[in-house]
Amino acid sequence: MSHIVISPFSNSDIRDWPVGHYAELVGLLLDRLPDVHIHVIGTQNQKSKACEVVRFHPATRVTNDCGRYPWSAILQLLKSADCVVANNSGIGHLGGYFGVPTVCIFGGSHQRHEWRALGATVVLVSRVIGCSPCQLDHGGASYYDKACLREIKPAKVVDAVLSAARSVKRAGARSGVAGDFPTLPRSALEPIQASPPGRP
Repeated sequence: MSHIVISPFSNSDIRDWPVGHYAELVGLLLDRLPDVHIHVIGTQNQKSKACEVVRFHPATRVTNDCGRYPWSAILQLLKSADCVVANNSGIGHLGGYFGVPTVCIFGGSHQRHEWRALGATVVLVSRVIGCSPCQLDHGGASYYDKACLREIKPAKVVDAVLSAARSVKRAGARSGVAGDFPTLPRSALEPIQASPPGRP
């Protein structure tokens, strides 16, 4: 593998796997895949929270790219990834759409058969629990502290990542429709430049 994209946040924390689990996942992936680089992506507003995922890992192998790239570069990063790991979110759906090996960590707030990421390269990791689907909007409203997500162990997700990547490698060419988007050269992954003080 050359790089894995991890998107730890959705637009509702009821769907987010715990940040500590993501941090542990990153460590396990670095141990199992000595040549991999991990990109943690999200919005600029999620950058400080993503620090909790990356802070204990070497910066040469794990980068906090939240808010760093324009959307066109994020699409390129996803399309060229060896695996995408995400919650029930738009990034998970895009990974499946592009035919990239995608591991979707799916909680119990929504119906899996209705809202899961689709595609031959998608692996769904979830836990069946009696109170799902709860239809709650925010994690703070969960009576059981999001047990449906909290009890999914990082080791299980690592196994899913390795399995998804192996399956696509055996099948050969990816089956997605990434050609619908222009392919950008790797040099297009240039960070967004912040405006100087007093400038728009």
